[in-house]
Amino acid sequence: MSDSNHVLLQSELADELNRMQAGGTSYRLETAQLALALSRHVSVPESLRDREMARQYVRSSLHDLQDDRAEDVAKMLSMAARRAYNNPESTFSVDMKVKLEEKRNRFKVRGLRVKS
Repeated sequence: MSDSNHVLLQSELADELNRMQAGGTSYRLETAQLALALSRHVSVPESLRDREMARQYVRSSLHDLQDDRAEDVAKMLSMAARRAYNNPESTFSVDMKVKLEEKRNRFKVRGLRVKS
């Protein structure tokens, strides 16, 4: 269990909690709080990227949680883990960023839709 891996996941979930405190519903706020609390006890946080693994973890950790709430907590954990552990474009090397920009420009010239 790596502390830096836990820090990434908990940072994502803390950001989500802050967003919910700033303007989310009480349901979403409680979901974020539950997800953050559960994230502190997971042994392999990267495994939560898989929604089914997150679902199993939530159900095994919180037996008395309603199905809808458990599903929402699992979804929040899964999405936060994906944001934390999947390689975002900002971490690409300079060469990779240049190649990606060239590819986007080729698509733009052809008139194809490109996500930016």
